[in-house]
Amino acid sequence: MGAYDRLAASYDRLWGRYARRTAREVLSVLPPLGTGTLLDVGCGTGTLLALARDRFPGARLVGAEPSAGMRGVAARTPAGQDVTLLACPAEALTLPDASVDALTCLNVLHYLADPPAALREWRRVLRPGGTLILQDYVPNALPGFVRLVALNDRELVRVYTVPELAALLEAAGFGEVTARPFRIDLFWRGGLARGLRP
Repeated sequence: MGAYDRLAASYDRLWGRYARRTAREVLSVLPPLGTGTLLDVGCGTGTLLALARDRFPGARLVGAEPSAGMRGVAARTPAGQDVTLLACPAEALTLPDASVDALTCLNVLHYLADPPAALREWRRVLRPGGTLILQDYVPNALPGFVRLVALNDRELVRVYTVPELAALLEAAGFGEVTARPFRIDLFWRGGLARGLRP
């Protein structure tokens, strides 16, 4: 996470538009939360949490982020004053079993060495009937897309297709899984998979 500690101060300037676009797409498919708890895994500078506060004013918002630099930026934003920020990775959340109503994870999957382990952990903290929304960029039609991205991101592990996102959720035991692509901008394409914890 050292790279994100170094990037934290300029992240919103460089990637803010991308982050807001993907966060809005994810929030558009989240069910009403009321006073429930939303956990954003890999919350970065808090973009989704800031937008979620407007959409779900009564909800408890929690962000999990291993990068101290990114958490620091998130804590200094207006939205960050009203959320709980946890210093933990996606695969080892410092939350009790069945303690959140909805879990989102945006633009993180391509960094995970063991996605099934992360999905087991996410299922553990979700309450029965809770919603998981997994979003990441997916290959576009450009030949050599993955190689091009890897040249600019040394921490990249793997890029998944939309059907592979759905398959990950199904293999982890989530039900009513749906998945679809969406356009982020001229270059980036997103994939969004949604499932319910039985």
